[in-house]
Amino acid sequence: MKTFTILAVCLLLSAVTKAQSYTLPKLALVEHASGFDAPMDIANCGDNRLFVAERLGKIWIIDPQGNKSAEPYLDITDKVFTVYPNGYDERGLLGFAFHPNYPDSPYVYVNYIGLDSNSHVSRFTLNPNNPNKAMAHSQLLLISAGQPKMEEFVNHKSGCIKFGPDGYLYTTFGDGGSAGDPLNNAQNPQILLGKMIRIDVDHRDAVRGRPYSIPSTNPYVNIDKFKDEIWATGLRNPWRWSFDSKTGALWLPDVGQDLWEEINVVKPNDKGGRNFGWSCYEANHDYKFDGCDYNGTPYTFPIVEYGHSADEPCASITGGFVYRGTKFRNMKDKYIYCDYCSGKFSTVFRGNATWLNIFLKQSTQFAYVSFGEAKNGELYVANTVNGKIYQLVDSSDESLITPGIATLNNDIENLNIKLSPNPNKGQFNIEFTAASNETYHISIKNVYGVEIIRETRIANKGFNRWSFASAQLKKNIYQLNIQTTKGSVSQKFVVE
Repeated sequence: MKTFTILAVCLLLSAVTKAQSYTLPKLALVEHASGFDAPMDIANCGDNRLFVAERLGKIWIIDPQGNKSAEPYLDITDKVFTVYPNGYDERGLLGFAFHPNYPDSPYVYVNYIGLDSNSHVSRFTLNPNNPNKAMAHSQLLLISAGQPKMEEFVNHKSGCIKFGPDGYLYTTFGDGGSAGDPLNNAQNPQILLGKMIRIDVDHRDAVRGRPYSIPSTNPYVNIDKFKDEIWATGLRNPWRWSFDSKTGALWLPDVGQDLWEEINVVKPNDKGGRNFGWSCYEANHDYKFDGCDYNGTPYTFPIVEYGHSADEPCASITGGFVYRGTKFRNMKDKYIYCDYCSGKFSTVFRGNATWLNIFLKQSTQFAYVSFGEAKNGELYVANTVNGKIYQLVDSSDESLITPGIATLNNDIENLNIKLSPNPNKGQFNIEFTAASNETYHISIKNVYGVEIIRETRIANKGFNRWSFASAQLKKNIYQLNIQTTKGSVSQKFVVE
């Protein structure tokens, strides 16, 4: 059984970093666009536009100046599951990808949870008369993956979807939810949950009556025990993975259960068939090895893991991209990712023969849910709570940052608040000093971007102390947002 101690990893990292020095970016987030309702994914279609998917079922266009389109590119809200009991739910429109030859092959592929609560991968066609519109009525359903219907199984749907450098479509569905994969979905080779699948969307399978075919190089073709579509097994909730646009390597993080988050890397032209271990393992550590119904394929362990600390007991990795842009030299060749719960941004890259995992920045906010890559290789990240899209920049290259746009760190210069106690039981106080009498707009959202509380209060010049208490604040992580004419501030807090 494979285990490593935190001390050993730290000593190894220390030894390597002493032997070789690296120039790290001074990471900052520059607001690029706003006004989105729970954004979930970002993608480009091969030109200078960015597209943003919202969880409720709409995809919007952002022009190079950061302007949001007046109308959605695609609206499938009538097809997407949108009932979220108590605000705790991970269903919705989760991911999308354009055909590599778009618009000559005028298709966008969407992974979403349908009204039947199952995962669906569907193709939609561009309107031939409007380059800014895909036709909702053009849906071609490719694959459906049955999801558990019990209320405690509303999480772990993954939904990431990308085209690989081989031209095939890859997607993941998560293990189906609840804690610890109680149905053993991730190791069960006869279902698609907890797997990465790979299909050929350019060729139909007329014999089986499918609108796609199975690549002949898929690892389990014609093996009775496994479904032909499966490319990898043993995944819990791979939340945002990507292919390196230069090398073709697959960067595949997986959200952990209680203790460990992980990042896996699969080399270009890999034959697939890897088992990433869940739920026999959580990262490098036994999870329920003795009671795990292992599917018989060898385990692949991550290149990097990080633990849940006492200060940040909640952790949830959001996978990013290897930076292949040209603006920020210190970001070059570095994989950048973040943690959804803590707002910490980090980088992974190769140092001599060792993988380094180095902290870059901690945001004042959390809920960064998805990264996106522009055609030119520049990187963006979406915050599902405040509905904003930010560009990742190296603020040490100040001449390359668009003037007049404040970085995220400047959002709170005009307002300092103290929220206590934190953690709390849904009852807390806010203390701050106001420079003048002013109206304050207050919003509290949960980790899924669902607004729980909204109200307006008047602050008096000088010291203010406001009390809040709400039975709606169940055990969870929340973000308090306060907006004034002078700026805004966000504060994370925990209800125990």
